[in-house]
Amino acid sequence: MKRFLMSACSVASVLVVHSAVSGQSGGGPPPALVHVDAARWERVEARREVTGEVRAVKQAALASEEAGLVISLEVDVGAWVEAGQVLARLDDHLRSLDVDRRKAQRRSAEATVSEHEARVEKANRDLKRLKELQASAGASQNEVDDAVTQLKSEEARLANAVAEAESAKAEQQSAERHLAGMTIRAPFAGSVVRKRIEVGEWVREGDAVIELVAIDSVDAYLDVPERFIGPLASPGASVQLRIPALDQTIEAPVTSVLALGDRLARSFPVRIRLENSAGSAVKGRLRPGMSIVGMVLTGEPTEALTIHKDAVMRNDAGAFVYFDAGGVAAVAPIDPQYAFGERVVVRSAVLKPGVGVITQGNERVFPGQPLSVMNAGSGAPDGASKATGEGG
Repeated sequence: MKRFLMSACSVASVLVVHSAVSGQSGGGPPPALVHVDAARWERVEARREVTGEVRAVKQAALASEEAGLVISLEVDVGAWVEAGQVLARLDDHLRSLDVDRRKAQRRSAEATVSEHEARVEKANRDLKRLKELQASAGASQNEVDDAVTQLKSEEARLANAVAEAESAKAEQQSAERHLAGMTIRAPFAGSVVRKRIEVGEWVREGDAVIELVAIDSVDAYLDVPERFIGPLASPGASVQLRIPALDQTIEAPVTSVLALGDRLARSFPVRIRLENSAGSAVKGRLRPGMSIVGMVLTGEPTEALTIHKDAVMRNDAGAFVYFDAGGVAAVAPIDPQYAFGERVVVRSAVLKPGVGVITQGNERVFPGQPLSVMNAGSGAPDGASKATGEGG
């Protein structure tokens, strides 16, 4: 890092000198119109780095509900699947035949119910007719009693037929459930991380077939020393998280502080739920297993160098800023620590308090370019180059 800083400083110095020489010869690029803000030495609340990792919220080794021969595998490792999407199919020919048989049995049972309903209806009519004849001495009491007995018998047969129809319906539903189990579907949206089967293999009931991980949201777990847990356990607490793999810092609310800590390290896991969709701040790039760094407030004041957050830029080499080096732009590598309101606490071997870092127009600046500071005298540091409109 020291070699990188020295190299960057040397390059910036050479470019500054080159720009000055070019300006004296009457050539050179036109000045860049920029706004600057002074680096400050400020009193801030110290933060402590704690380490952790990203974990999946939902991760499952999906099991087969049925035994059977694998006839198709619809996904490969790394594939993204939606909830309900087909992952694999087992040979379901026999299960399909069983469903057809159960459907036929159900239709037969329901037909028997209809037959007994008709008999009950006839028995009711017979009983009603005999009662009417009995009133005019056209039927005896024994005939009426026999009709009552016949009606009760038909009602009993109907009840038995209804029960058999319900049993046939349940058998059909069970067969359909077994048939559906021959097709393995994703229970949630996620990414396939491992295959346990291939086409042609026989799987048993309960065998794992596909490992699936949901990444639309993930959890960051931080191991926080016990003396810093108090503020994190309060309602509305949040943590600044730095994701080294993404070179990105985000602020996120604390989801929970786990009740069981590490007895040897005297630390407690702190869980932070992070949105990881394509529209989130991390743009879906978080993956379970990534390292993560939390910046936890210690409650102790300290002095630190801060710059405005709009000054921070990044490239493949890391974070840096452009600053006003006596009227021309120069580069200063920085090591951002954590946010402090609209400012960022940084470490830098180049920047000093009072140096004007470029906050607007920095996306168009290159090292050694002359500067026209548009906000000189209104918040810019003393000595900032005023806008002259001259080309060097």
